[in-house]
Order: sequence, then structure tokens, then C-alpha cells
Amino acid sequence: MRLLRCLMVSPLLLALGLVHAQGSSAPRQDWPTASPTEQALDEKAFVGLTQRIDSDLTDIRSVVVVRRGHIAFEYYRSGLTPESLQSVESVTKSVLSMLVGIAHSQGRIPDLDRPIVELMPELAEVNSDPRARTVTVRHLLTMTAGFQSSERRFFDPKELAPYAMSRKFAANPGEVFRYDNPGANLLAAVIGKAVAEEPGVFAQRHLFAPLGIDRAEWERDMHGHSLGYRGLKLRTRDLAKLGLLMLQHGVWRGRQLIPETYVAAATDLQNRGASPAGLAYGYLWWVPPSNALSNTARTTFIASGFGGQILFVHTPLDLVVAVTSEVSEASTARNQALDLARKGIYQAVLKSQAEPSTPP
Repeated sequence: MRLLRCLMVSPLLLALGLVHAQGSSAPRQDWPTASPTEQALDEKAFVGLTQRIDSDLTDIRSVVVVRRGHIAFEYYRSGLTPESLQSVESVTKSVLSMLVGIAHSQGRIPDLDRPIVELMPELAEVNSDPRARTVTVRHLLTMTAGFQSSERRFFDPKELAPYAMSRKFAANPGEVFRYDNPGANLLAAVIGKAVAEEPGVFAQRHLFAPLGIDRAEWERDMHGHSLGYRGLKLRTRDLAKLGLLMLQHGVWRGRQLIPETYVAAATDLQNRGASPAGLAYGYLWWVPPSNALSNTARTTFIASGFGGQILFVHTPLDLVVAVTSEVSEASTARNQALDLARKGIYQAVLKSQAEPSTPP
């Protein structure tokens, strides 16, 4: 069954002609301008990078590097522009986490340890295992709900939330990390019920609009419900804005969009994680060893999507790297996006400042 999509565009912006057509190049009006010294550092850091991506990193479709709050480097493969919407795949999960933080601050989800069946009573009878009644929002955020992996297709487009909740258990909730696509769909349903509108609509009003993100797509199921495990499309600059918001402790232009305490918890070690990224885990954000092996929180955190969709944030360098790639198994296997972010760009920024470097 083909899935439906929701395109969210501001009518006012359309009327004023401020939404650029696909294929045009938009100015950086909403980004600070770098100082001459910063521009010189950026030029030094990224010299030759465009040619390297063109010739050697052929999976990569676009790159936006934000340094000290301004765009330091930008790349789009032939045929793409800053206005091109890119599928971010499972980075959608990390955006869901941001929505939980917003809903929590509004009192819509008052307690992350509230059982799901209390937030969605209609799911109380879909699973007879008593453990189903103990699965909480926090379990879904940390992917420790305990459900078994399924041999069947991992979601049923007719009933995303009931299917996710009806699965058998492999462990008690809270004990074991298991990457869980249906669990993300369940969390999207929980958000929708708590805020009384679809997550895609809620995101547009409370997250995207304050950031100046006026174009996005969020895929929906056949009943019009926003997917949770994937489905979001964004411009690469706007993907970078989400990373910058998290780097800035949830603050955008003086406004606290997401509580600082929630951002800190979401991007810090919550469990040791596992595949597919092989990293520790926060609240639907991956946490590299620089966090997991030290007492310093929020050093580096990553949102990652199938095929090489990466949002890489390294706080000590005030660095955000947004990368989109071809969506394919082969692109996933080659891992060019994460290598570019963690080694190429991170190391280039350090080298330009003559600082010692160890990949995060």
C-alpha cells in the first residue's frame, strides 16, 4: 500500500514568493556571517574538499558544515541545490526525540516514565503479557522496551501502533537495548495522542517554524498517521539547524524550544547501545565513545539514517555536520558519510586550528 505524504509549506511565504522553487539557490539570509578571520580558517580547513567528494565520495549528495553558528562549507552534487529536500531516513527518530522534549515541557507528556497504556488506553488489550503494561515513553526513547525482533515485515501500514505493542517480549522493559523501528512508530503515535495532532503538524508549529524551516515533508501511513521510524525530508541546511539547536542546549535566538535538561539527557549516555551503529545510545541519539568513556556529557552525538544520512554534532569545536547520501544498502556498507564527518571534516577543522586530534 503506497504511503501518503504531507507537504507543509507556509501559505504566507508562498504568497510573498519567499519559498524558492526546486533547482534555485537560496541565500543564507538566516545564518550569521563569519568574520574575515573565521572565513580564512574555513577556507584553510576545507580546501580541496569539494573535489574530493566529487571524485572519491560518490555516495554523498549534500553536505552542510556549521561552525561557530555560521555555514562554513556547503556542497551539493550536480542536480541538487540548497532548496532540494533530502530523505533523512532514521534521523526522523532523533527529531521524534526532540518532539518528546517539547511535549514534555508543555505538560503534554508529563512523565517520561508514564506507561504507554496510560497515554493510549486503546492499546491496553492488544498484548496479554503483563510486561506490556510497564513499557514507558523512556523505554521507547532508549530502545529498551524489550520487544522481540520480528520475522515479518516490521510494520503493518494498517495498524502501526497496535502492531508495535502486540509483539512478544524477549526481555523485561528497561533491561536490553534492541534497535526497534516499530517502537519508533509507537512513539510517534504516543506523541500524536498526547498533543492531539500528528507529529508532523506538531513539529511544524513548535520546532520547524521557530527555526525558520518552511519546507518539509513527513511521510504518513494509509490512515494519515506520521511514521516514526523514517519518513522525514528536509533541506540539508535545515537538517543542520536541528543539530545546531541541540548543540545550543535547545535554545534558538534566545528562545528555549527544548528544555536544556532534556537535551542533556537525550544526548548523553543512557545505555551501551548496539547495532546498527555500534555506539552507545541516548534518547534516539547515538553517543560515540567520547561520551561513553568519560564523565563529560555532550561531547559528541549523532543522528543517523539508512544509506548515510548523518547529523554529527561535536560541542567542543562548536561543530555541526549534516550529510545526505544515496539511500541504498551499498551506500550504508561504504559508510562514506560518517567517515567524512568524523574523520575528514572533524580532522580538517582541528588541523586548521593547529590542535591535537583524536576522532570522536
